[in-house]
Amino acid sequence: MPAARVLADTAMILATIGGCRGGASGPKVTLRYHPPAGAAYHYALDQQNAMRIEGGPMGALPEQTFRMRMYYTQLVTGPAQGGVAVTVTFDSTSLDGPGMSAGAMRPALDRMRGMRSDVVYDDRMHVLSAAFTGLAGAPSPVTEQLGSSMKSMTFPLPEGPVGVGDAWVAEHELPLAQQALNASRPLKSRTKITVKEIQISGVDTSVVLGIETSFPDEPITLTQPGEGGASQTGTLRLSGGLSGEQVYSLRRSAQVRAMMGGTIKMKSGAAGRGEMTMAMTQQTSLQLTEAK
Repeated sequence: MPAARVLADTAMILATIGGCRGGASGPKVTLRYHPPAGAAYHYALDQQNAMRIEGGPMGALPEQTFRMRMYYTQLVTGPAQGGVAVTVTFDSTSLDGPGMSAGAMRPALDRMRGMRSDVVYDDRMHVLSAAFTGLAGAPSPVTEQLGSSMKSMTFPLPEGPVGVGDAWVAEHELPLAQQALNASRPLKSRTKITVKEIQISGVDTSVVLGIETSFPDEPITLTQPGEGGASQTGTLRLSGGLSGEQVYSLRRSAQVRAMMGGTIKMKSGAAGRGEMTMAMTQQTSLQLTEAK
């Protein structure tokens, strides 16, 4: 679960407990995004990645691992045209891995400090707009890519009331820029969101959601420039999946914690070069550390 996906999915929800309490389905909730203006939420993200090449001429290379920790603040700035405006500020980031000297990434990470993401969501958590800016308010060099990630990595809330066992499906275009890869078509993922529990404790109610993201495992064609200006074509396949759960506090109207993990495999090949498979195992945790 990439970081942009987790920042976009730290959504706050307001649930109205419905009157349907009989039958096997139990209580129902209607999930809508109506956070209070001025609310500030502080989050800690911890992501561990291990990448390895399976088979092929580079299969003997050792596995590469790294760990990223990111701290950020999510501020609800209030109503906006068609929805609710939220500003995410990157407070600090660290990146560690074997063979990486202490502070090697510090200059680049320091430049991220204070970077902001301004997002507008509608009441079902569809992203209406997303923009990234640096400290001075100037556009960041990665504005377009991060904006695309924010738009494509948010799970929409269901149309109607849902109870334990109910599920809905969302498809997202992955933030692998189609134009950068020169891909024949967009690459999409499919996510199934299932209500696992509705927990009522005193003045608070929490909704536990199971998340299962899968990838299509269907080849797409890539066109890359070759020697002498001639184009070369290849194929790319993405398979595997990520799974986990997320817990939302309705009293706080915020995501309290999330855990996701799994393995994603990317197979690429070109005429005369054979096929290479890269596998990435990822474990990500997100924790609300403070709310005001």
